[in-house]
Amino acid sequence: MGSFLSTLGSQGSDSRIYILIDEYDHFTNELFSFNLEHFQEVVSRNGWVRKFYEVIKQFTGSGLIDRFFATGVTPVTLDSMTSGFNIARNITLDLEFNNLAGFTETELKELIVGTIHEEGKFDLNNLLTDMRAWCNGSRFSPDGGGKLYNPQLVLSFLASFENNFTYPKFITDNNVTSDWKKISNILMKLPQKERNSIIVEVYINERIEGSLATQFNLETPYRRTDAISILFYNGLLTIDKEEYGIMHYVIPNYVIKNIYWEYLRIMYEQEYTLSLDLTEMGDIFVQMASEGKISLLVEEVGKIMEPLRNHDYQNFHESNLKMIVISILSLNKIFIIDSEKEVSTGRVDLLLTKYDPYDSKYQFLLEFKYIKLKDEKLKFKTEDGKTETKYENVKREGIAQLKKYLESDHIKSLDNLKTYLVIFREKRKGEVIEV
Repeated sequence: MGSFLSTLGSQGSDSRIYILIDEYDHFTNELFSFNLEHFQEVVSRNGWVRKFYEVIKQFTGSGLIDRFFATGVTPVTLDSMTSGFNIARNITLDLEFNNLAGFTETELKELIVGTIHEEGKFDLNNLLTDMRAWCNGSRFSPDGGGKLYNPQLVLSFLASFENNFTYPKFITDNNVTSDWKKISNILMKLPQKERNSIIVEVYINERIEGSLATQFNLETPYRRTDAISILFYNGLLTIDKEEYGIMHYVIPNYVIKNIYWEYLRIMYEQEYTLSLDLTEMGDIFVQMASEGKISLLVEEVGKIMEPLRNHDYQNFHESNLKMIVISILSLNKIFIIDSEKEVSTGRVDLLLTKYDPYDSKYQFLLEFKYIKLKDEKLKFKTEDGKTETKYENVKREGIAQLKKYLESDHIKSLDNLKTYLVIFREKRKGEVIEV
């Protein structure tokens, strides 16, 4: 490239070059994931990547290159490129550029009205409400700024919707869902304990806290902060708010949640030699949609738990049970899955609501409990002075929780809602109690 620019510059033209580089870190993410040694070679002082950017720096200084703009920059290469390309400014977190990375709600509404909207064909407000859950949620500046819609998800969804004004059969976008491999690559270099803690926090709570790395040093150990930051830079987490230098990250939207579910399902398959696919699980979802029952779902969860060793049970908690359940449910296209859904009377374990293209007769409110073998003999005193076992205590409290959730206006508005408490006791079959 240096010889090309030298030749161009020697011709005496007044023309100036603008350089735009998209997905700058795509190749470095791949190298970092699979061959760290090779990555270090290409960004080293004598590596071709460093040389490439040094040439850009040289001809920017001479005036031939007037502007340079790169997208997709992550901490993976920022640290290694600083000395070779120290003329650039990282604007990733700048509030004034937040809206560059997606559609605002106003822009989305104008896009729909200006392209596909036909009066009486669909309810614009309902469409925006649904798209807000599926495609919205990204914020890139800790200083604020509105949440943005992912352009790829928006355009893919609307391209399908405009055909006959019905929702696409699949909410997810194939170009995005393959990113579960990216999650795996980002987390795999962490010690297992740290990796598992991130998975549980993100998977169950759908939020996680941590500082934000703005550079990445290959000479220091790979840390939890680095992994969380790279998830953010890759759009797999987004900023909810900042408090005293600590970022509160959340999963941006429903489509990204599906990527995490896919990642965890594959992880379970590999760890326990399982096969979780739609062909085998189809009967579960048919039973739920047409009969309002979850016996096949609970039976399948029991099968997955059967091979667990005593060591696995020692570290098994309700969060693990819930992750198994969601791993199965994430295969379905009939229901929208809401984990830890916040309603006026508390946080619901799982809420499954019907997705319009599929004619599900029922919707579900589910609460899950897990009792360890060593805890079964524990005794509890009730408010009226009676003694109850751990099982009786868990069952009574679980039913009370569900009854409380049922008082919420949002839950009351759901038609044909089936409400179940599911209790698993270590090394026993799951029990289903309808409330």
